[in-house]
Amino acid sequence: MKKIIILVLFLLVVGVALYLGYSYFQKEALAKQQQNLEGKPVLEIEEIRYTLGDFMSYVRQINHDGELLPPEVLSELFNQFVEDKLILYSARKQNLELTEDEKQAFLRRLVRDYPAEQNLTQSIYEDKNLLESLLVEKYKRERVKDLVVTDEEVKNYYQEHKKDFLVTERVRVSQILVKSSDLAIKLREKLKNATEEEFHQAAKDYSEAPDAYKGGVMGLFKPGDLPYDMEKVIFALEEGKVSQVFESPYGYHIFRLDKKLPPALMELEEAAPRIRNLLRAKKVKEIIDKEVEDLKETYHWRIYEENLPFKLERKTNV
Repeated sequence: MKKIIILVLFLLVVGVALYLGYSYFQKEALAKQQQNLEGKPVLEIEEIRYTLGDFMSYVRQINHDGELLPPEVLSELFNQFVEDKLILYSARKQNLELTEDEKQAFLRRLVRDYPAEQNLTQSIYEDKNLLESLLVEKYKRERVKDLVVTDEEVKNYYQEHKKDFLVTERVRVSQILVKSSDLAIKLREKLKNATEEEFHQAAKDYSEAPDAYKGGVMGLFKPGDLPYDMEKVIFALEEGKVSQVFESPYGYHIFRLDKKLPPALMELEEAAPRIRNLLRAKKVKEIIDKEVEDLKETYHWRIYEENLPFKLERKTNV
């Protein structure tokens, strides 16, 4: 019996060893296969050749989470990769370079937006993909630096798209928030017919909400701005009326609907900044698209679709 147990244990150890050995060599083979795939060319621009590995590095720079992207997204990214590399090639042909001030300005933006990140200065100078992306953006800025959106264009857009500037019904709301349900009920009974001034003074005296110092004024809201249950209560009120006590995770609320603003058309002056941004974005896209088309006619370039691990859906202008 003892010999049988020893034999079984021996076979078990051998089996585990063989499995681990197989797994190791399988992983090594997969890693080697992946390395071979990433070394295959996927794009050629004149004398410059980019591999699948270059493209995957480009993807990782955009896809910081590292999640698996669907083929259609990879296809879109590859089209963008082609355009960026054409622009990069042109930028270098024109001896366009990043200045030290431009790199430092980018670093300051990174520190501002990601204060927890460390060693940013060193990483930016070592990240080839990041520096290339900055150079591509500089090239684009140079092409659109003289772009102008005129007041006449803004006015015409407003006249042609007035329906886009209709503002839905909005309400101006005040609140009192307390931790005790008994106190909330007493305050609601006391304030159910209160004027706006009386309600605001009570908010200053009793409310524990952050807006208490300004009389409980929460602000101006349209449908969808507030939590659904809270919104149902507030939008059902008539102007000047006070709600029943409303319980939330923060405590007990009493709302007052101070004013209802009916749907209205936004004035041109109010809509102008938004319109100007829309028109500028449209013009920028048109200029850059035209620039890319010109570069495609200027330089010899080729895509190796057979080396892509996904089906490439080319842009209509590719």
